[in-house]
This record gives sequence, structure tokens and C-alpha cells, in this order.
Amino acid sequence: MIHMIFNKNTTALARAASESFAKAVAEILAKKDYAVVAIPGGRSVIEFFKVLKKRQDIDWEKIHFFMLDERLVGLEDEDSNFRQAYEQFFSGLVNNKKLSWRNLHPFSYQPRLADKGVASYEKELKKFGGKYDIVVAGVGEDGHTAALFSNHSALQSKDNFITFTNSPKQPAGRMSASPKLIASADCGIIIFIGQGKEGAYRKFIDDLIDWHDCPSKIFKKIKNLYVITNFQ
Repeated sequence: MIHMIFNKNTTALARAASESFAKAVAEILAKKDYAVVAIPGGRSVIEFFKVLKKRQDIDWEKIHFFMLDERLVGLEDEDSNFRQAYEQFFSGLVNNKKLSWRNLHPFSYQPRLADKGVASYEKELKKFGGKYDIVVAGVGEDGHTAALFSNHSALQSKDNFITFTNSPKQPAGRMSASPKLIASADCGIIIFIGQGKEGAYRKFIDDLIDWHDCPSKIFKKIKNLYVITNFQ
């Protein structure tokens, strides 16, 4: 089921997205002891993070956070998606003892390994069921999501995680959850907010455009999807 949530006010949209997230977490925790959540980097989720970390009705200690995508850099690098997420979101929860470090699962880039650390990340995810329960994502101006770009070879992967060094957008080295892994989630929250994102949203809702040309459409395969947008 797709839930379309529209508001011209981006703060109101961030609140709506946080409500959808809290509801999804509660539904997962009604079925099992923990929820596995994937989060992205990017500008689209900054306002969402600001609102979400203030919520008092979420049992943060029962959520394990993985990365939806990452740059092939160290965790301290300014390009790291995990560093951005920690500074904008996790740090406040950790410092206030609402969330433990053991609930954070960053992708550890291993440049000397052929798979750049994918096997270790796959093993880590398997400890928690081998799939994401909830996936949160922003969308690029071209319709890409995570590090899945239009007509890129990564879209053909049958693995759960992919690394590559030919991203059409810098930095060139990326890790991404695969289309298969994203589509297997129980709930998705995808955010189309901000300047330059209207074109991507139009592609997303256009049934004549194939998902290979607009990878954000992968999210339509998730059984419960919230589309957060300030475009009509």
C-alpha cells in the first residue's frame, strides 16, 4: 500500500515522516523484539533527522540502524554518510543515553579487500535477520536513490550489498543496498523534498517510466510505503 503525504511546509512534512516512522517501528516491535532500520545520507533527510531525534515515543534501544548506502571512505571522512547521520541524528540520542553504540552498524570500508568490506556487512545484517524492516531514503534530482543510479550495472546485482567505483556522481566509490534488499523491507519512507527534486518526483509517479530509468521506483515494490513530498 502506498501512502501519499503532501504538505508545502517542509517542517510539517518532516513531522509527518517522523509519525510514519514511529508507527512503522511500533508495528515491527509488536511482532518481534527489535527493528532493523536503514538510513541514507544526503540533504533530503536532514530536516527529518532533526524532528525524529526529539521524539519521546520511540523505544530507541530496540532499533538497530544500518546504512542504506555509503561512500567508500573512512567513517571520520567528511564525505561519510555515517558521519553525517551521527552528527545530525545519532549523537543526541547516544549522549542522552536513549540509544546505545551497539545499536549502530556503520559500513566499515576495507580498501585492501576485493569486496571492500561487503562480506562483513552482510554477516552483520544476518545477525538481525538478514533484511531491513524499515528503509528511509531520499532521492536525487535524477531519480536515483541510495547509490543506485539510472541504468547503472549495480541495478542488476543479485547480492544484498554492492560496491563500485564508477558512480556518475562524486565521490565515485560507493556502497549501496541492492534493489533486492530494499524491496524486501516491510516498510519504506521515501522523501521528495527541496529544490530540484520535482523532476524526480514526476518520474516516480509516471507509470510509463521504467524503474531502471528511475531507481527510486524500487520503493514501489515495498508492501507498505510512505511517500513524503511537497510536490503535487
